[in-house]
Amino acid sequence: MITKVLSIGLIIILGGCSTAPLPTLHAPVCTDKNGSLVSDEPIVVHESESDLPSTIEKMNDLLRFPQDISPYVERNGVDHDTLYETQQHFNERYYRPWSYTVAPICAKEAAWAISAFRRGYGSNLKLYDSSWFTQMEEESNFQAFSTLNQRAITTRWMSLRVFPTSKPLYKNPARAGDGYPFDLLQNSSVAFNEPIFISHTSKDGAWSYIFTNNASGWVESNAVATLSSNQIETLQSKEQLFITEDRTPLYDEKNRFVTYSRIGMVLPYVSENDESYKTLWVNTDGKTSELLIPKSSAHVGISVINKGDLTKIGANLLRNTYGWGGMFEERDCSSMIRDYLTPFGIWLPRNSAQQAKKGEVISFKDLNNTQKIELIKEKGVPFETILYKKGHVLLYVGTFEDTVMAMHNIWGVRTKNKDGTLGRAIIGHAVISTLELGSDVKNFDPNGMLLSTLTSMNIFTKEPIPLAQKKEKRKLSSL
Repeated sequence: MITKVLSIGLIIILGGCSTAPLPTLHAPVCTDKNGSLVSDEPIVVHESESDLPSTIEKMNDLLRFPQDISPYVERNGVDHDTLYETQQHFNERYYRPWSYTVAPICAKEAAWAISAFRRGYGSNLKLYDSSWFTQMEEESNFQAFSTLNQRAITTRWMSLRVFPTSKPLYKNPARAGDGYPFDLLQNSSVAFNEPIFISHTSKDGAWSYIFTNNASGWVESNAVATLSSNQIETLQSKEQLFITEDRTPLYDEKNRFVTYSRIGMVLPYVSENDESYKTLWVNTDGKTSELLIPKSSAHVGISVINKGDLTKIGANLLRNTYGWGGMFEERDCSSMIRDYLTPFGIWLPRNSAQQAKKGEVISFKDLNNTQKIELIKEKGVPFETILYKKGHVLLYVGTFEDTVMAMHNIWGVRTKNKDGTLGRAIIGHAVISTLELGSDVKNFDPNGMLLSTLTSMNIFTKEPIPLAQKKEKRKLSSL
């Protein structure tokens, strides 16, 4: 019947001799006896659930200890009355890109990846041809480095890339830790409405090389807006509003969707009513507009460290799956800690190695595992201390049942088969665990245990101990 109607309609159009309206065609709809919509077509699935491989291991840590931040905050958190010294300097660090007049590093430093990456695998798990790397070098256009020198702002969340492309680069997909999700070109991510400085664009103009307050790399040019001096003065003069909740839809003054909230976002505060805060944001045309933020999703001004915010923000972050370098709008270990502390006005660098240098650093050199635990219990300040091993950071959240506990976003724990093949027991999300996480897993590699590989801890709310003072302490301890 439908075929017949279509044929008649086609004849009328081709003949051009009828002014009657064409019939409206609808897809067939079926209903069951109760009147609800049903489909008479079989549902086709590519792979049944029972056929999907399972790479997730059950781990005693995650079953025994609460995966809820509340008990740890209640036992170990503290309500502070005043701000730390480090909280007084958040603004100058956050707005740092707008203080640049030229790029803060030289072209050779910025172009490090051109020589570092000349081989690797793509999304099809096949080696890139060498011509692809030549193309990336040409598109990177570092001959034009620091020629635009524009102060700007992001108009949406974006990945920050090492090359001007969204294509991935894997070292070796056949080896654990060298394939998915560890895209070598994923440097970091940039929040919505974040201050940036533009050095130059790719050869085709599609990508812009930018500096944020913690990293540099490539973002898509169609999602940045350059700003006038007046705009920057206006935005920077406003009190700051800090987002404390993920994935709340945010709308403009005309009730049009703009973006989702994300912990770590900072917006210029304007005013408020009973339900919402009003803030400023800049759209892709460079126009400053207003954005409404539900009061339940943010607070105005830097907050002292307190149990209420530690609980609320931590609960949100524990819902995160793992996102290497912030991929897929998720978080990895260092970005989770960075975002957790931003609403408290505590600025941290982006990568784990740099985070481990902030504040008072305490080395674990020459300590065995028992001594490390004792030192953490003695010196560590819950929710203000980072535990560091090469490539990974954990936030110390105090003790539970006299056991040192840490919150971290982790891809997995190392395994080692009898033939020496390294693997991973995948976790893939934020957890609260002991420092022996995964030790009960089959083929667990004890050489990769968190506690064994920790090299230091640092209390980021404390001022660094001057080198001369450190030497004096060592001298006294040897007496």
